[in-house]
Amino acid sequence: MRLDRDIRDNFLQREMRTYGRKNGYVTKGQYERLHRLLPKIGLPKEAQLASNSFVSPAPVVVEIGFGNGEFLTHLTQLHPEWNFLGVEIYLPGVAKAAARLEDAGVMERVRISQLPAQYVLQSQVAEESLRGVYINHPDPWPKARHFKRRLIQKDFASLLASRLEPDGFVKLATDKPDLADWMREVLDAEPMLRNMAGTKGFIPRDPDRPVTKFEERGVAEGRTSQFLHYVKETT
Repeated sequence: MRLDRDIRDNFLQREMRTYGRKNGYVTKGQYERLHRLLPKIGLPKEAQLASNSFVSPAPVVVEIGFGNGEFLTHLTQLHPEWNFLGVEIYLPGVAKAAARLEDAGVMERVRISQLPAQYVLQSQVAEESLRGVYINHPDPWPKARHFKRRLIQKDFASLLASRLEPDGFVKLATDKPDLADWMREVLDAEPMLRNMAGTKGFIPRDPDRPVTKFEERGVAEGRTSQFLHYVKETT
């Protein structure tokens, strides 16, 4: 179903170039959820995160690529002391996440942007304004000719680090060994970030980290996740 123009104009990614899944097919139920919830929880295209105020001030943590919102909802329940910004370009996923967050009763502490992560960080988030960022299982783009499409690149790492407050964190997960090495090498080379496992190191799984349905599928196919944890250096 096609969303109304005011929703499309204010909240949806249409004109910016992205790779992979984007808008997708929206069912009638998802259509109704988006129309009802995006005006409450969505971060408008032209808005700065700071101007789109939460009910209560608190440190802000971002999840880039939240899928159907399973992990994001878990974070809101695990960390009531944080506010959250979820970033996801796949529209059916946005609809599912909004419903999860409503059911969990945490919508007042979450904003959602359906825009590309690069744009969100550049245009919607101020420098040194984020307590942390989670990036879980980004698209691996396994073919060499597509490596340039991977989210974690040198310029993106610098942008990401610039948006973290001093001692802010980035945590990443992937079950693709090649991508794990790629992300580690790029982020290890970013001078503003320190690998908490040491250079070329990975951290153990956080004990309070849930196993999502996405991760369960990987385990069933014989893949094991690897985890990275970086902290912004103070000057």
